[in-house]
Amino acid sequence: MVGALVAACLIMFTVYFREGGDGPAHGTQQVAGSVVAPLQSVGSRVVQPFRDGWDWVTGLFDARSENERLREENAALRAKLLTATDQAAEVARLRGLLRLTDDVPSGYTPKVASIIGRSPTNWYSRARLDVGTGDGVVVNSPVVAAAAPGSALVGLITSASGGSSVVTFITDSSTRVGATVDGSGGALGVLRPTVGGQLMMEGVPREFRVRDGAVVRTAGFAAEMRLPSVFPRGIPVGQVAGTGSREVDTFRTIQVTPYVDVRTLSQVAVLAPNSAAAKRRAEG
Repeated sequence: MVGALVAACLIMFTVYFREGGDGPAHGTQQVAGSVVAPLQSVGSRVVQPFRDGWDWVTGLFDARSENERLREENAALRAKLLTATDQAAEVARLRGLLRLTDDVPSGYTPKVASIIGRSPTNWYSRARLDVGTGDGVVVNSPVVAAAAPGSALVGLITSASGGSSVVTFITDSSTRVGATVDGSGGALGVLRPTVGGQLMMEGVPREFRVRDGAVVRTAGFAAEMRLPSVFPRGIPVGQVAGTGSREVDTFRTIQVTPYVDVRTLSQVAVLAPNSAAAKRRAEG
């Protein structure tokens, strides 16, 4: 049976290729084509919605897959960004710690310390540090923190034990610091805290010219009696924010903005006295 069909097909192909274009075989092909063409058109119309539906479904899956891929890429980029941010913060912290060891007053050794406890007030009055007498820290050791000038005064050690100590900040109401102003011709005064973490410098005679933005530093004398201070001379404290006086006033009132906001501190450096002169200062 199969052999007969194969033989018939061979005969038909032979006749088709040997006859002319108007032969009976070609005519039969044209008739078959005209009959099948409408069926093909109808079939295409019937099948097209299914094709469109299939394309929509596959496109939806592709879109979901692409969306998932983009989410994964976004998450990876976020993780890289957070890592870079953490690294930048760590670099900034290390640079700040390096600045703490620059321009240390003669006779002192900086002891880098972490803040491990704070007072609950809005403007932190005190904080506990993780260094103590075992590290050479004693009562009346000045405390500095990283700032634009390199380091700036933030407080004074008021109690110390073997492994920890307490710093009282310059924003505490009990703190007084003898200070001078750069470029003023030797103006001397006393710094005390005011509201909002700001400082006020008092006792500066009106004849001294004090400009806004000038650096305020420790003067090296005690606040009340002009005797040697527990703070060595020359440590930056802040900048002049403004001055004021009336015609009848003998002294100027100088507003000072500290270089360091003590609320943001996590690490400081305690200036531990190591020379005889520095130890005498600490003894008051």
